[in-house]
Amino acid sequence: MTTLFVFALALAALLLSGRRACACTTVIVGKNASPTGCVIVGHNEDDSGRVSVRRGYVPAAEHAHLEVLPAEAGHAAIPQAEKTHGFYWVQMKKASGGMSTADSFLNDCGVLIVSDSCADSRENTEDASRLSEGGVGFNLRRIIAERASTAREAVEIAASILDRYGYVSSGRAYTAADANEAWMLQVVSGKHYAARRIGDDEAAFIPNNYTIHEIDFDDTENFIVSPGLKEYAISKGWYAPEQGPFDFARVFQAPESWMQPWNTYRSRAGYSLLMRRDFYSDESYPFSVKPPLPVGPELVMEILRSHYTGTVLDPQWARAPFPGGAPHDTEIRRICTGTTLESMVVVFGSRLENTVCWSSFGRPCELPYVPLHPLCGALPAVLSPMEDPSGELERHVLPDAARASWCGTEAQKFNDFQHLFELVYQEHEAEHERWIWSFENGLARAQNALTVNADALFESGRGEEARALIAQADAETAERVLSALASRRAALGEMSVTASPASASVSGGTVTFSFNPGAGRTPQEESLLLTMGTANARTQGIRPKAGSLKREGETWQFDVSASELNTAEVAGTFDFWLGGRDEQGVSFGGGCLVTLTE
Repeated sequence: MTTLFVFALALAALLLSGRRACACTTVIVGKNASPTGCVIVGHNEDDSGRVSVRRGYVPAAEHAHLEVLPAEAGHAAIPQAEKTHGFYWVQMKKASGGMSTADSFLNDCGVLIVSDSCADSRENTEDASRLSEGGVGFNLRRIIAERASTAREAVEIAASILDRYGYVSSGRAYTAADANEAWMLQVVSGKHYAARRIGDDEAAFIPNNYTIHEIDFDDTENFIVSPGLKEYAISKGWYAPEQGPFDFARVFQAPESWMQPWNTYRSRAGYSLLMRRDFYSDESYPFSVKPPLPVGPELVMEILRSHYTGTVLDPQWARAPFPGGAPHDTEIRRICTGTTLESMVVVFGSRLENTVCWSSFGRPCELPYVPLHPLCGALPAVLSPMEDPSGELERHVLPDAARASWCGTEAQKFNDFQHLFELVYQEHEAEHERWIWSFENGLARAQNALTVNADALFESGRGEEARALIAQADAETAERVLSALASRRAALGEMSVTASPASASVSGGTVTFSFNPGAGRTPQEESLLLTMGTANARTQGIRPKAGSLKREGETWQFDVSASELNTAEVAGTFDFWLGGRDEQGVSFGGGCLVTLTE
């Protein structure tokens, strides 16, 4: 492909990629394609707006007769099972309520559930007849986590729920995996879906479009499809037998979202890394490939961190509008992007207790992956886990304005480091990449030693000691990571930022931000950008009022309208991060808290 053609694609991305800023990416590695002999799954969870991420373990439970699952307004009230599995839960919640399509689960049978948007499908989501009793949203993933004992059973349970109630959202792909196999379930709004097993010697990559192509309707070992799927497509005029084999993705993907740059760039990058060569297609990307070499967790992490660095798809002009020259909020959609809230690489083990969730609590290019064993005991206290995860699960869909406010927990320090680093990215990118590689290499060596020691205890019948050893190691590792990040933050040259007044009504008025980029440094007014923590800088960044920048001694000041600060759309105390460049083009950054009242 010529350089000019690639630039043409990049220009297309400038026009189109913005509407897919908040979406996810998943990598799945079959057990024989993995050096561990078990499945590996990597997932970036991407969602826009002010989102609070929390983690907790929901224990197994018995439920009362006629109990139903809490659901979003208007959705089906589905009867609860008498007994449910326990599970590790990563929750995404806004002030308006928990998200319906974002949370991840790993249950105590070793079944993992993550998902990716495949919007838009061709289905008419205004047609109420596609659903029964209002359909299912969030509870589809909850039910799988609570009831499935294997990855295949997860798909079968989901299929029974979809057959009965129908799916609300336009289109979505669920990855269900255990140590032995992984499945991809791709759902069209309503009661139509297809699931395909990832081959043991295969690896799959999914951005935000359907990826299941030709379906073998007779191969029930590797495919599970909704009743009458082909006939439904024929009745809608989306497929005719004379067109050839039934291609699920081409049939059900909306034409306007077929082969769009926000997806194809990621597919090309992901498959190129998996195959160790450039992997480009101008038709469609495959459901899976057979990698020439084993795909370990380090390569999965590299894929999830990808910005296309060093290629024509990472031009400097795309980074220029942002203070730190970071790649995340550019118009060119990256795999690791501005809306990445959490990244996780799940390395299944030969026994449940050896399954490791390598978790980056934000963008994985800025925060290292931390090994966790959430099924072996309490989560590390420094991660500020939920105090009442079972109760929070019941309240998940309800609004909670307090969740949007900044909190001074230990876990908040991960986000604070990330926000500061983003503002001085260009000065520290190369060195930070080397540090992360070295630091994670040390964590991996310690993790290997921990597995050996824990296995010895398990094999001698001392399982409780083994689990306690693993939980203690997790706690010490999390504290070590936070300590390392504190040291690195101290070296980033964080500037002092203050807001006056520190409490303001969003109904009107002006807030003045004062900052000191350093002695002798003059800020470029056009480079200044103010962003609420976790918000997308490209779509929600705030520029100073024109002409308001002025110098007061060694301090610089500018004004913004208080109403512009209300990105979270609720009252509360929020972190705001200010970045810019001086006249020599060198970045600076810092943050402060502002309380917004109605």
